[in-house]
Amino acid sequence: MNEDKKVKVTVAYTGHDEYAESFAAEVPVGTIKRKSLHTFQIEENAADQYAMQFGGTNIDDKTKIGELGRGEIKLTLVLKKPQEKGHGR
Repeated sequence: MNEDKKVKVTVAYTGHDEYAESFAAEVPVGTIKRKSLHTFQIEENAADQYAMQFGGTNIDDKTKIGELGRGEIKLTLVLKKPQEKGHGR
């Protein structure tokens, strides 16, 4: 794969300026998520988990950015909704 093939990724997060950087097409979304969290000064923990969305759909961290598009794409960083765990009463 040609290393010169870059995808310009812009990440939006509510209340912050957008973060933009170019990545090789084979970079996983999880890498971009970690860089975005650092840029927005957010820490993930057990209670607060984040996801990257493309077109309003959560994207798996292992998805390569080149699978989502070429040239330029826009992602959104979102706080995942907590999943209710069934605990017997």
